[in-house]
Order: sequence, then structure tokens, then C-alpha cells
Amino acid sequence: MATTTRAPTTGPQAVSHRLSTTEAEGCIRNAGPIFRVLPGNNRVSPNTVSFALRPPSHASGCVDPTFGLAVFTEWQKAHGPSSRDCGDDLSLPNLSYSESKGLFTLDLSLSHCDEQSLRNALSLLAAEALQEATARHLTEGGDERLHISASGNKYFCPPYPVPDAVIRGTCTCSPPSRNAFNAACARLNDIWNGVESLDDAFDDTRRRISAALALRTRHHIILHPSGTDAEFTPLLIATAAAKSLNCSGVINVVVGVGEVGSNTPNAAGGNHFSEYVPIGGSTKTITPDTLVRDTSDSLPEGTTVLELKARLPNGSMLPDFDALVLDAITTADAKSSNPFFIVHAVDGSKLGSRITTRKMVTDIQALLGNRVLIVLDACQGRTESDELDWYLSRGAVVLMTASKFYSAPGFCGMAVVPDSAAGELKEGVVPVPEGLGDYLTQPQVPKALAGLRSALPSKPVNVGLLLRWACGVVEMERVARAGGAAREGIRRWVMGVREVIEREYAWLELMPEVVGEGGHASQLGGVNSIIAFKLLAGEQRTPLMTPALKKIHKFLTADVAGMLPDGASEEERSVARLNCFIGQPVDVGDFAVLRLAIGAALAAGLGEDPEFLETALREDRRVLDKVGVLLKYHEVM
Repeated sequence: MATTTRAPTTGPQAVSHRLSTTEAEGCIRNAGPIFRVLPGNNRVSPNTVSFALRPPSHASGCVDPTFGLAVFTEWQKAHGPSSRDCGDDLSLPNLSYSESKGLFTLDLSLSHCDEQSLRNALSLLAAEALQEATARHLTEGGDERLHISASGNKYFCPPYPVPDAVIRGTCTCSPPSRNAFNAACARLNDIWNGVESLDDAFDDTRRRISAALALRTRHHIILHPSGTDAEFTPLLIATAAAKSLNCSGVINVVVGVGEVGSNTPNAAGGNHFSEYVPIGGSTKTITPDTLVRDTSDSLPEGTTVLELKARLPNGSMLPDFDALVLDAITTADAKSSNPFFIVHAVDGSKLGSRITTRKMVTDIQALLGNRVLIVLDACQGRTESDELDWYLSRGAVVLMTASKFYSAPGFCGMAVVPDSAAGELKEGVVPVPEGLGDYLTQPQVPKALAGLRSALPSKPVNVGLLLRWACGVVEMERVARAGGAAREGIRRWVMGVREVIEREYAWLELMPEVVGEGGHASQLGGVNSIIAFKLLAGEQRTPLMTPALKKIHKFLTADVAGMLPDGASEEERSVARLNCFIGQPVDVGDFAVLRLAIGAALAAGLGEDPEFLETALREDRRVLDKVGVLLKYHEVM
């Protein structure tokens, strides 16, 4: 049986011209590109008009009944007879929706429907459709971490703003701010209405990123579905360089393993790292021939990955880590036959640490000459522009995201390629591994890199990635406008939260700050803006390990008052109702930590209004209070 939902007519009946079916059809067609009027022979009765919602940006172009139902439901909530938004001057037409058919039906015989009333209703319906389409697109064009379940994505984040939630998870994943979500809606609306093409929208995104970050070194930005698969760009560049130098293979040195992206080593080796790829579907069907690396005989030693941890199990950094990296490279070079190296530097790990130094970079470049490509992992987005420029000016590829500090929905990354390293990507014939087309299509690559762009498929266009970047860019620009005041806000927040934890929460223990050579000068605000802490349980004050912290991390994102045991107090239940998003657990070795991280919206807000700090710290106390309740009861929940 068809499921049909009807919106009742409300408000006074205006004395004006009653629309005919032909006039109603014309009104619907003119209401926007999302509306598709069905031919007259599909009418339920002579006085009805049927139409569907088909977002122009939807790849298949087919009617999605669940989309129409979601839009109709929200339209009724916001503008139906029980809504405050529905004034006495708005007469809703007699509109129903059939989920089984995916069709809206306007019945002109049951009530008076004039042109203005219908236009008003369609305008409101189009606005709801735009928001629903934006939210859905934000979950598309990525790996399975973006897939939505009842509790959100893998990190329990929905693809839309969460009113009254406290957002401190910008080192992992977070829902977008209202400002960012509106920016994504505006971009999608422009695309729907032909104001800009998808290609132009990607170009505009790249221009705005460069301007917001104030990058001075000539560069090219390739937009990737995540910071993890952004690893494929330096691998492509290094492979081409290795062949031109008659090197035996590529050795990719990943430093800080365990506190950089968990799948970084896989991607650095040119492997698919997820069950689902952004464009190609499920990797279960992918054969070795579609790996994202060169498999030809021209590199007899192929691509290998050298993984180096930077931290001891007790949480302290390995002493003289730069020298350790240099020794590992020297040893690998001696064991191989003229290999080409990719060497990662890290400014901003999952724990906020600056793992390597500039001196390490210059020493390695002096040792290997043209047989090395440096990659700066700045995926947390907490690195000052001067530091980014220092690396770019020395030929390094910079990897960044907008889905950490800049708070875009997960995930959106980029590889910033200095012009000096672009080489054949600009004009040459670029041999692209077949698997790269599962992550990149032409619009994600600037036209200046014509060699790479022409070697990639032109479609499908990753609309989801474009909209996630729309969320991130608007936050980048806000931080840029706030300038030094935002950086001072970051510093004050970090100092304030650390003091609150030390003075008020005896069952939390801050992870000791690790300050290497140069301190935190390369990082926004001159501080580590990710605050990691242990949870101490019982009289023995034993740090909780990752499984327990994962449970607590999940419960923080929802109202769990009803899950507390009978003996919990009303005050504890009140605390447990808070929705908050913080950084997921990091396993350090002997212990694990949760994290609070400041994001762009809060940093800019503190820059615009320094007195907002006290409000922010009250929010942080609410988060930590809930952590305390969950620490007390997590074993019985």
C-alpha cells in the first residue's frame, strides 16, 4: 500500500484567482531546477498535479523517495499548521507525498490555491530540499568513515549543525557550524541555478584557500577526499622523479607512526586503505592491477614504506629523533640500489606534537640531493603560514585538511604542490595508476597541472568533497580576518583549559607537554592546541585504556541520561544530557588519552570577542563534568 502524507490547508482562504492545473504546472516548473513536473497523463485526477524532487547535482538523476519524504517531513515541521513559522497570511496548498512513488501531489479541488500561496509553499519546499541535499552530499565522495548510521558517521558526527552542542573534537571530526553549513548550501544553490559550474567552483575554492592561508610560494592545490589519500600525490611525483633518475624504487619514510593518520602507511605505499573508495565503490572488487602506485618493471624494487615511531610507550618522545630518522634513511639507502626517498616531516600530530625539525629536512636534502621529496604532514591544519611557506619554498609537498582545525565535516584534504616540484604534472605525459581514478577526477586538479589533469577521468565530479571544502574555506577566511587576535584566543583557551583541568579535576591527568627544538613557534597561537588527558579510575588511579575510552567517547555525543543506573542522581542525569564532540582516543602505549581541541569557529570567536573565553571555559567544564559521570558509570552502561 502506498504511504501518503498530507499537509492540511491552514490560514484564511484568500479571495483571488484559483489556479488551473496548467497554471500550477507552470508555477512549479518556475520554482527552481529541483522540481520535475510529471506529464498530465500521470495525474491522479483531472484537478491534480504531480511532481518530484530531483537535485541537479545527484549523479543518477533518479527520483529518491527517501529524499522527498525527508524534505516533506521537515517542510511540515517547519511550516505546517503547528509551526510558529506559519503565519496567518500563509495558506498551504493541499499537498501530499507518496513515498512508494516518490511523488508530490497537489490537489487543486480540495481547497483554494492561488499563485502566491503556491509560490510561497514551493519556495519553502525548495529551501528544505537544498538543506537536505547539502547534508546528503556532505556524506558522499569519501570512504566509509563518512557513511551515516543512526548515531552519525564513524565518529558519531552528523553532516549538519547540532544546536547547543559543545564542539571540541576538531582533532578528529566534528559537525559543521551553522555558518559553514550555510556556505555549503549557498554553493550548492549556485551550482543548481547555473551561477557557476562545478569546475569553476573547484577553481574558486583553490583560490580562496591560497588567499586565506596567505601562501607566498608559487604552488598548485590538488583537492583530495581526505588527508590520507592526499599521500597519493607525493607518491606520484616521487615515482616520476625516480624513473627519470633511473632509481631502483621508492622508499617512503613515514614518521610519527601511531599519532599520524592510522592509514597513512597504507596510503604511502600506494595501497587502497578502505573497504570503500570515494569514487570507485568497494575495494573488495579491486584487483592488484588497480593499486595506486607504479607496478611496472621500470622500478624493480617497487615502493616500500619505512615506519618510524617517535614516542616511547610512556608517552615521552624518543630522544634525538631527527638523528634516528637520518640513521634509518642512511641504513635503507645502503641496503638498496640507488632508491628515491619520500621523507615525511610532521607539524601537528594527533597529539598536537611537532615531531620533526627544519634541521632534519635540510640535513636530509643535503644527504640525498635530488633523490628525495620532502612531505610536510600538516593535516591537523594548526600550522602557521610562514612554516608552510618555508617547506614549499624548499620543494616540499604540504598535506593539509579542512576537516580538523578548520572544522569542515569529515573529510576533505589537499596536497599543496610547489611549482618547483610540479614537473611533468604540468606539461608531461603522466602515467597515472588506474586506482588513482578512485580518488581524483579532473575538477579536483587545477588546469595548470594539465599533464595530470588530462590523465584522469573527467567524471564523476565529487560534489560532496566540494561542499565539505565550502564549509572549511569559510572558517579559514574567518580565522584569517581575525588574524593575530584569533591566535591570541587560541593561546588563552589552551592556558585556561589546562589550568581548569589541573585545579578542578583530580581524576584527570594532563599528558605532559613535549616541546622540541623551536618550541611551538610553527603552530597557530604558538601553542599545542590539542589538550590530551588520561582518565584515572579507582583508588589506584589507573589510566583507562582505549576500549573504555571509545565507549566514553561515543556516549559523550548523545543524551545518555536514561542509560545511567538507578542510583544516579538527578544532577548527574542533567550532566549526561549534554551533546559534546571531543577528540577520539589515542593509544599512546602504556596508556590512552582523550583530547579537547580548539577549532576555527571558537578561535575566531575568541578573536572577535576576547571576553567570550569565560563562556568557552564554562562549556569545557560541562564537557569534563560529563566525562566524570561517564568515568563513574561506564562499566555498568
